[in-house]
Amino acid sequence: MNIPKVSVIVLIYKVEKYIERCARSLFCQTMQDIEYVFVNDCTPDCSIQILQSVIDEYPQRKSDIKIISHEKNMGSGVARNTGLEVADGEYIIYCDGDDWVDPDMYEKLYIKAREDNADIVMCDYYEEKQGKRIRCSQNPFRHKGDVVEQMLIGKLHSCVWGALVRKGLYEDNHIQFPVEVSMWEDLCTSVRLHCFAHRVSYVEEAFYHYVQYNVGSLVHTVSLRSVNDRIYVCDVMMDFFEKQELYKKYIVPINCVMLRAKMDFIFCDSLRDFNQWRKVFPVSNKFIWKVPFPFRVKLVLKVVEKRNDYLALIYIDLKSRCLSLRNGRVINNEK
Repeated sequence: MNIPKVSVIVLIYKVEKYIERCARSLFCQTMQDIEYVFVNDCTPDCSIQILQSVIDEYPQRKSDIKIISHEKNMGSGVARNTGLEVADGEYIIYCDGDDWVDPDMYEKLYIKAREDNADIVMCDYYEEKQGKRIRCSQNPFRHKGDVVEQMLIGKLHSCVWGALVRKGLYEDNHIQFPVEVSMWEDLCTSVRLHCFAHRVSYVEEAFYHYVQYNVGSLVHTVSLRSVNDRIYVCDVMMDFFEKQELYKKYIVPINCVMLRAKMDFIFCDSLRDFNQWRKVFPVSNKFIWKVPFPFRVKLVLKVVEKRNDYLALIYIDLKSRCLSLRNGRVINNEK
């Protein structure tokens, strides 16, 4: 049996409005020696029926397609691991069912991987939100520090859909996605992959279209579970860095991501709990002035650390009022 050059793993869950566009963009790839693994995470809508109808329009691709179905919804981490287990490709990449890709994405990434004998090949991507398209650079050589540091401090997106990864990198280092969480599982996995990668390459082109919905209401969807997920991922990464004796090397970026994980205990109205913020990862508070946050954010964190909660609340309230006034002016100008 010929081993596919690339396996594209697609998670299917509540994407009936978008899966047709996604699937067509995949089946129109210029690369021929490619495998598509669709993981149905017990989606309750018509996503699979729509996918099947699109597959019927591409008979030449049918032999390249696998559809794996879970008997119950297991979450994105389990679904990604399921796809990884059945994928046969030399290289692995993911695609979300509500996004889409340009026709030459996987061919160009694979060519670069073979030219450079790279374990990972990164590329730029587009953010598609509210009718606007924004190109986002993933150039790992543009900023100071290696890829792991840049991902931890938030300068690079930790997406697994924007990086072609040699399958052996997963297998040889026993890397899987965390299954207990629905937030930051990509960050946890990408950081570990890059720690073991011998060579990382980059294609300075954008191929992937990352769709963001209801961007303006993102702050309102923050839940205690999402914060706890981020805290759990930080614990997993801390354990990894300590076992690999990498904690000292990444001490500031690690504490940066810890501060990011608990930030909503200060800035999210529905979750605000200054005492809880002080209890979670207290060691990270020593690094407030060293992490690359805006000065005003560092100032609020420091004020809360010093238990000047009333002063912090005044600042947050003023900031909220200013934002409301600015949004009001924008709305009025658009009328």
